[in-house]
Amino acid sequence: MQPAVSHDLARLSFRRTAARVRASFCFTCLLATMFGAQEPTSKALPATSKASPATSKAASPTSKTLPSTTNALPTTLPLPPEVDDYRIAARDQLQFQIFEETDSVLVQRVSTAGEISVPLLGAIKVAGLTLRESERLMEKSYREGGYYLKPQIILSFQGYGPRSVSVLGQVNNPNQIDFAIERGAIGIVTAITRAGGFTRVARTDAVRVMRTINGRETSFTVNVASYLDDKSKEQEFRLMPDDIVFVPERVF
Repeated sequence: MQPAVSHDLARLSFRRTAARVRASFCFTCLLATMFGAQEPTSKALPATSKASPATSKAASPTSKTLPSTTNALPTTLPLPPEVDDYRIAARDQLQFQIFEETDSVLVQRVSTAGEISVPLLGAIKVAGLTLRESERLMEKSYREGGYYLKPQIILSFQGYGPRSVSVLGQVNNPNQIDFAIERGAIGIVTAITRAGGFTRVARTDAVRVMRTINGRETSFTVNVASYLDDKSKEQEFRLMPDDIVFVPERVF
């Protein structure tokens, strides 16, 4: 009987050992399963952190577009004051019209006296005025004459007359000097330079300028020599269209 008992005890011991091995193996598998499932999650974290720079990079172009949006805003420039507007001169060509009266349209060239002729009023002096000033002058004349209660005059430029001054006397090339219409005036030094400059006997401190103002001839004496000094801060005399510059001769 003893051999049978020892045999049973050995078989029981083997079963216990096998059970422990299986339990240990299952526990190991359980741990492997737990940690193995967490690895993808832990590895996915860097991907999430890497995605953040991409988000910041994607946002950066938006921040860069702000300056261009700001620059795209329309800029309203201030209109020049009326005193700086172009002023009508002799030989300019103007179109005249009374608002809502299509048969009143006419095109005229400003006379050498600075006038144009308009219906009912006759000759109106417009030289030296801006378009808006001329319109208001005509509207006032129509109201005061009893022709219209609330006239609206429309003037516009159809062409510009030539702009020039004459430079005579002691210059190397006495001539008529043309200048751009947009300038409205030209400096006296520029005009004399374009006429060849002074001669050796020119009196540069007493240059005479003749100008017609309101039909009357006015004379100015200009010390051009003072403008030739680099240290001079005096504002240069400006010549208007049709001025006549005469450079006298020095008296020895």
